[in-house]
Amino acid sequence: MVTTERNSLQVYCVGTADTKLDELRFLAESVRSSLKCFSINSSFKVGVTVVDVSTSPKETDSCADFHFVPRKDVLSCYVPGGESVVQLPDDRGQAIAIMTKALESFLRKAHNDQILAGVIGLGGSGGTSLLSSAFRSIPIGIPKVIISTVASGQTESYIGTSDLVLFPSVVDICGINNVSKVVLSNGGAAFAGMVIGSLERSKECSIGNEKFTVGVTMFGVTTPCVNAVKERLVKEGYETLVFHATGVGGRAMEDLVRGGFIQGVLDITTTEVADYIVGGVMACDSSRFDAIIEKKIPLVLSVGALDMVNFGPKTTIPPDFQQRKIHEHNEQVSLMRTTVGENKKFAAFIAEKLGKASSSVCVCLPEKGVSALDAPGKAFYNPEATSCLTHELQVLLKNREHCQVKIFPYHINDVEFANALVDSFLEISSKSRHVQYQPAESESIQDNQKDNAVLQKYSPHNGKAFSNLNDFPNAKPETLQKRIAVLQKLKDQISKGKPIIGAGAGTGISAKFEEVGGVDLIVLYNSGRFRMAGRGSLAGLLPFADANAIVLEMANEVLPVVKEVPVLAGVCATDPFRRMDNFLKQLESVGFCGVQNFPTVGLFDGNFRQNLEETGMGYGLEVEMIATAHRMGLLTTPYAFCPDEAVAMAEAGADIIVAHMGLTTSGSIGAKTAVSLEESVTCVQAIADATHRINPDAIVLCHGGPISGPKEAAYVLKRTKGVHGFYGASSMERLPVEQAITATIQQYKSISME
Repeated sequence: MVTTERNSLQVYCVGTADTKLDELRFLAESVRSSLKCFSINSSFKVGVTVVDVSTSPKETDSCADFHFVPRKDVLSCYVPGGESVVQLPDDRGQAIAIMTKALESFLRKAHNDQILAGVIGLGGSGGTSLLSSAFRSIPIGIPKVIISTVASGQTESYIGTSDLVLFPSVVDICGINNVSKVVLSNGGAAFAGMVIGSLERSKECSIGNEKFTVGVTMFGVTTPCVNAVKERLVKEGYETLVFHATGVGGRAMEDLVRGGFIQGVLDITTTEVADYIVGGVMACDSSRFDAIIEKKIPLVLSVGALDMVNFGPKTTIPPDFQQRKIHEHNEQVSLMRTTVGENKKFAAFIAEKLGKASSSVCVCLPEKGVSALDAPGKAFYNPEATSCLTHELQVLLKNREHCQVKIFPYHINDVEFANALVDSFLEISSKSRHVQYQPAESESIQDNQKDNAVLQKYSPHNGKAFSNLNDFPNAKPETLQKRIAVLQKLKDQISKGKPIIGAGAGTGISAKFEEVGGVDLIVLYNSGRFRMAGRGSLAGLLPFADANAIVLEMANEVLPVVKEVPVLAGVCATDPFRRMDNFLKQLESVGFCGVQNFPTVGLFDGNFRQNLEETGMGYGLEVEMIATAHRMGLLTTPYAFCPDEAVAMAEAGADIIVAHMGLTTSGSIGAKTAVSLEESVTCVQAIADATHRINPDAIVLCHGGPISGPKEAAYVLKRTKGVHGFYGASSMERLPVEQAITATIQQYKSISME
């Protein structure tokens, strides 16, 4: 090992040397060569250090002539003070989680020692996940790049609101070839340019000369207002950062507030609150406004675009909203007009947040409309709803010590209102103009520690797999805490020797009395609707209706009558007309706490199943859906039909794996062909064993086929190990209804008339 010289600027080339040593060496050479070329006229000299974050037992102790940090040195940062040796577990997911935290600590120390000039890494999906979480913890402005195989897909979970750059690898990162040479060389050169440019810029710009920076939120329908505000602020000597209010935009702004990059906020467009309350696709989360209030920076807030909730194409709007006032913004975006009742809820959310302020806040309300669509002759013009919103805020914020409310006889896009916003901001920010620009170097780390403390508080006993925040990069705190609380309750029951019982529900009355009976989980999916209409459950796998739309419709019937039991949604993950990440957010906002993969291609076999797999409609999409839901902090309870599928689901982070034995037998519309009860014992055990090889803490339930009643479930549970209960659908509602109605009618018919 070659150690890094103390106090010398370094860039770190990070990767798994056990499998990608040649690629790391080539990338490091490209970076070093480019740094040398770009720094000819620079006073900065930057070294290159290779860092190994392998999670396999294979040890690597050098990389050509580069400074090298072996994985054991990285892992020593996992334990404060590095006093003990960290042994990585055999479970790959747990090992990656530990290495991620260790790398975060390693990079944090380098930053605190003022030697970190930038980080670059390379990897596939696993490597990108490991590196991105650690790289995001580095303050904005320090160059951070990952050359990745997943850079051209859905990247929000890797990037979040950071300035991390993902560089497409084009080919797999598996050896040096004509393509990888070009990509790694270009990536290394681009990164080196970032590093030298960043250092030169830091030399030219002294901290004391930084402008007071104001964050501003905007939507297309509030653009005239924001443009006028921005122009005026620039004339007044402020720098402005404008954020599109799409959910991510609000989070990005508040992250920069936490980091000290923004010293004041004009939160003109608060439409993310509407999506959060009603269930749109551009929602904030429950922490909206918290960073601004906590940092005590000047805040002027308005109600821009709170007249609308955002959805995707019109066909994706939940059935319950289809009769509402809808405006198709374009083919991909549909807007729904908010109601008086919803506006009262928005006002309550905002007022509750602002009521915690201990520094100056000003709320500016336009009387004549809150968006370009809320104007005479426009689609969302509704004076009653707009008036309700402004009046409710006035009432709720009355007599708040630090909160001033102003009403203006203008439309939000009138230039007079824009000037009123800026005047109000100048008034409350005058005392803050001399606050120095001080980015908070470790704020995100402190936030992670706080969040991990919450996780530790709610984690199940002995639940190693449930206690690392890095597994849930897209989770809302309330969603994650709910998941953890559910799992803890289930684990407690298992420890007491009680079975876990889950049930499908196709109607509100089924769900209501499943809860009365003491069920642990309730799942809604489209087959329940067919089943309770007297059709076979397999109707849910055929093209009779939109499976995902049915689940949203059923939510309106079931969720209001279930008081405590967690309700999960059956998701058709192979649906080609839905963006699954958006659909999962919609399910979360409606009130579901988790998901299951149904309809599932697992019930198909033979040539048809093979053709589905070959044409991109296979079980792998269901695994991807479960992985996405897991990262969101949702409870995940997928069906697996064989050991290999159980392994895939466990690696995706599934909490509960349901060993599916096929269509339930018995009853008037039950299957006649199935494995025997004895054979199901062997099959269920094989799935449980495969699951626990990946995640020993996973819960396993049995379901379907000949396991059609309590006696059959008891038979299987007594003859298997590591199987914790039973999940029933037909056996929980169709069969009991068939039997109860038949017996009741027979009793009536047996009444003697003599």
